[in-house]
Amino acid sequence: MLQHNDLLMTIAQVSATFAGFSGIIGVFRRASSLSELEIGALQVRAVVEISVLATGFALLPFVPYGFGASPAVTWRLCSAIAGSACLGSFVGAMRRARASTGALPIATDPLLVGVGLTVIATSEILLWLNAFGVASSAAATFYVVALLVLLAHAGFMFIRLLIPRS
Repeated sequence: MLQHNDLLMTIAQVSATFAGFSGIIGVFRRASSLSELEIGALQVRAVVEISVLATGFALLPFVPYGFGASPAVTWRLCSAIAGSACLGSFVGAMRRARASTGALPIATDPLLVGVGLTVIATSEILLWLNAFGVASSAAATFYVVALLVLLAHAGFMFIRLLIPRS
């Protein structure tokens, strides 16, 4: 049996719930200007994107393990895939924010960017330590902690979505 399988399934369920509810909020959200509407769309997209990534990465270890890979290989492979995808997702989000608002995201919302950078850096460090086998004895725990950090980021973004911008 794969280590932490119940926790992985719980992470997948909670992150999928964030994605669903943020979509509902996005549909019913009212905006007084076009820029508010664009920022709201970026926020909804960010929550959905982070949540879908967390859901997929929570379910990912079951695939190689199901095909007979050892737990060590499973965690290393999944960590490399998740590390690459998270970094690509963050770079894409920053580009979309800059294209939409015309400014670097740090200029418009430093708290959001600061939290995002902290989360991505923490997740990336944990995932790449795992991918290179540095933490082989705690590989499953490092992977799950990286997913929990992503889930916390999705929660932070979801709360930011609920609170109107001033």
